[in-house]
Amino acid sequence: MPHVMNMNILLINPAPSGTLKATGVLFPPLGLLYIAAYAEKEGHQVAVRDLAIRKKMEDIDFKKYDIVGISTDTTRHRQALQLAKKAKASGCMVVMGGPHPSYADEEILSTQRVDFIVRGEGEVTFSELVATLQKNDGTFHSVQGISFFSNGQLVRTPPRPFIENLDSLPLPARHLIHMDDYRRTKFGGRDITPLITSRGCPYQCAFCASSHFWGTKVRMRSVESVLKEIGEIYDRYHFNAVAFVDDTFNVSPKRVMELCRVIIDQKLDLWWWNLSRIDLLLRNEEMVKEMVRAGGKAVFIGVESSNPKTLNELKKGIDVEDIVQTVEMLKRNGVEIHASYILGGLHDDVKTIHETIRFAKRLDTNVAQFAILTPYPGTAVYEQVKDRIFKWRSPWSFFDMQHLVFKHDHLSFIRMEWLLLKAHLLYYTRSKKAIRDIWHHIKKHRLGIGTLVHFLRDYFGG
Repeated sequence: MPHVMNMNILLINPAPSGTLKATGVLFPPLGLLYIAAYAEKEGHQVAVRDLAIRKKMEDIDFKKYDIVGISTDTTRHRQALQLAKKAKASGCMVVMGGPHPSYADEEILSTQRVDFIVRGEGEVTFSELVATLQKNDGTFHSVQGISFFSNGQLVRTPPRPFIENLDSLPLPARHLIHMDDYRRTKFGGRDITPLITSRGCPYQCAFCASSHFWGTKVRMRSVESVLKEIGEIYDRYHFNAVAFVDDTFNVSPKRVMELCRVIIDQKLDLWWWNLSRIDLLLRNEEMVKEMVRAGGKAVFIGVESSNPKTLNELKKGIDVEDIVQTVEMLKRNGVEIHASYILGGLHDDVKTIHETIRFAKRLDTNVAQFAILTPYPGTAVYEQVKDRIFKWRSPWSFFDMQHLVFKHDHLSFIRMEWLLLKAHLLYYTRSKKAIRDIWHHIKKHRLGIGTLVHFLRDYFGG
């Protein structure tokens, strides 16, 4: 049997654009680092280039690589295609993955700049695709979870089953990037980096593609595996704060308690924040107390709206009283609260948006993030409004949660974008204390809202 040479692979994270470009700080591209680690395990030579940090595409010598893999979300679609064009012109095989390509495969492949799309969870799929490219026998139809053109026809192979045992994955290949580049992002003055302990989300919010991309079944890493990664982050890279970026960190309160107790028992000097679901927080105050004891300083919650119709439309599964009681409980336990709001729901008008802004001011959380409802491919909202998307706001550059991109029944795009600006102005100037608090928060954490939005969209879908 002839010897098959291992492949030389470059994985690229495109630079952010628009409002997200101005944030100045970003997390490492965690999803891409998982792909890199798996490819390394298979014996390939892998390099990772994060253009959010090292921005010049011109510096990349594509001719050095057999395969170029590009991971992208919706907003960075244009930059991703520019990279693909240059890689293709250099003779590379180009593979694209991530949330946006998974749902817009035909459009992307039609540009003839991309050879293959990896749909959904990518580690095993990308590895099998690379192995097939190594053999050069054209048996791509046997690789689950990819899309490509064959004889001018789109081919979508059957979806790949999700990876059940996440402990089987190697830890993200942080050694392939310069971790010191990410120390600009702070949390309480500490260096912070992301970590994921589970994949999948049983909730199916209308504006989020995560449950489609990662599945509705939650697959959890063992506490031992999570602690191993925390140890690497702390001992090897000297980061002493972690962002648990699971879609719903508290989906299993029992497991959260177990993780917290191990952190406490090991006396880890670790600060962390997480994304948690409101109703699960409310029903588990003892879990919240344990989180605080284990170094959990902040929680990111999705409030979204004060309008019951909008909450139902977004399929949040919570009511306004749940929100109020949860915020009160978190404050009682000394937890810093980051709350997100979505303006421009299909039932929203000027009156309901002003009500949501007033509600946000009444909740008085440490941070409030206001965004415009954005119909990302793969979401229920996209299916509802795809025929109303403004053609002049395509292809995708304005899908940044700062612009209205579809014809709304009650709001013009000018009015909607003014209301978004107004929401931030009214919230962060609601009192002299609020102005002092947000300035203190920015200086203390240096963790911009845009940083969080960009990372979550990149990893979880949109």
